[in-house]
Amino acid sequence: MKKLQKPANRIAKVNSLIEHVLGPVLHETLQGENGLLTISKVETSKDMKWAKIWVSILGGDDAHILKILENNIFEIQGRLNGSMNTKIFPRISFHLDTSPRYVEHVDKLIRKIHEEEK
Repeated sequence: MKKLQKPANRIAKVNSLIEHVLGPVLHETLQGENGLLTISKVETSKDMKWAKIWVSILGGDDAHILKILENNIFEIQGRLNGSMNTKIFPRISFHLDTSPRYVEHVDKLIRKIHEEEK
């Protein structure tokens, strides 16, 4: 008997759905805070029990904004669960994506090198 396999793109669809649903929720949660938060990546485990939400924060206090997200995680999780039509709801966790800052730092270094060559 052949084993049924789940579609390979199922996790990608779940990641996209989580990102789509969480955007407005996070915007509402962080209303009035300084800075801009963007969801840079969503990683859902294959068993759909966990989802890591990678966020980048520009122009705000990283620690403060992450603290707000952690303090409101149950409300955010509840709104996500209410919006998803899946049997299993992944438990979310927020993680800081520092890659945009790293890219900006490297870009500044390259510009500085070019200016020094002139």
